[in-house]
Amino acid sequence: MENLPPISQLNQPGFKPPMATLQIDAGKKQKLRPGDIVGALTGEGGLSADSIGKISVGENTAYVAVKRNIAADALAQISNGKLKGRNFRARLL
Repeated sequence: MENLPPISQLNQPGFKPPMATLQIDAGKKQKLRPGDIVGALTGEGGLSADSIGKISVGENTAYVAVKRNIAADALAQISNGKLKGRNFRARLL
């Protein structure tokens, strides 16, 4: 019983990481590059480049880390905007 945290600590909300991840249904096969994603997020939407973290581009999907407080805005920017002149689906993980 000595190793358990106090009850008051258990009632507190859990830890949330400072970054959230967006998944984009486009990747290397669609010729998507990390610079294209940064441009889409910082272009017309006006998100700052400081709020974008690591970008990983796979064969058919891309993952983008963004600050949690602007994740909804970044998701709307990608979903409603264009990447490489095309629309792609995106979701918040």
